[in-house]
Amino acid sequence: MRITDARTLTPAEIPRTSGGLLRVCVDTSPTGQFDGTGDLRGLLIADVLFRIAELDGVQVVTGYVDTGPPENAEALRGAADLLGIHPPSVATPDARYWAPFGAPVDVHVLAPGARNRRPGHGLMVAVASAQLPGGLDAVTAGEHDPLALRLALLGHGHTRPARLGPQEVTRARALLDHWRHQVAFWADAPSRPMHAGTARRLDRAFHHDLDTPAVLDALRCLEAEPGVPDGSRFESFVYADRVLALELPREIGRS
Repeated sequence: MRITDARTLTPAEIPRTSGGLLRVCVDTSPTGQFDGTGDLRGLLIADVLFRIAELDGVQVVTGYVDTGPPENAEALRGAADLLGIHPPSVATPDARYWAPFGAPVDVHVLAPGARNRRPGHGLMVAVASAQLPGGLDAVTAGEHDPLALRLALLGHGHTRPARLGPQEVTRARALLDHWRHQVAFWADAPSRPMHAGTARRLDRAFHHDLDTPAVLDALRCLEAEPGVPDGSRFESFVYADRVLALELPREIGRS
């Protein structure tokens, strides 16, 4: 897996040793400058990295820098849970203090408001700013479908700002509903292997800079491509959902 190191702005290899341990820390916004939506996007990008590494057979320990008041941390954890983000297992007061991880951190995911831009050990993954309709409070209050928000955020590369308006969230919700119903329909078809071309596109996107927009484009192209067996579409979408975590098989057996 290769990702752009924010220090050098060049691609760098993330360890992929089978059975190895990858330590990932999200550097969040500092006390007094809480950027809830930016921190949430940082946790989301770490979650994508977590899921891709798991596909490669790599065990991951994720953590985050926790320096703010408890209510901020609670709101952030609540929103992250709604978006299907794996809960970090480690909290540290400073990204340079790696004792809670048991060894130096391998990858630092820098949320937009992170104060420490040079945390020491490991690769640095810079995450651009995020804006959500109503902010973090709207997420925790249930004003949006959280997985539609996840889909909308994943439609933007992590180095580009993601300023989501109500219309984009509505479009993401419609696409999510459509894909869930399609996956449920395809589930009744005879089983077939993943579509080979899509499998290559997904692998390339997963392992080159966490390119989730390319993953979504690959699924759109697969859905539109004529002549592909429905069983292959099903297997490809379900495989991609192991990283996207959009609960695409949710409607299977409900109709």
